[in-house]
Amino acid sequence: MATALRDLFGNAPVPEGAAWPMAHPVAGSLAWCALLLAVFVPLAVRQYAKGER
Repeated sequence: MATALRDLFGNAPVPEGAAWPMAHPVAGSLAWCALLLAVFVPLAVRQYAKGER
């Protein structure tokens, strides 16, 4: 996330041969956010619904 912010503000030199998330920090950060939401939102909704019974 810090590298993505540096990239957005124009302060992030990308090293040669960097891994994909380091070469594309904004897309990598968004992908991780989407992955975490895809995993934990259904778990949280299921846990919430279980408590309303």
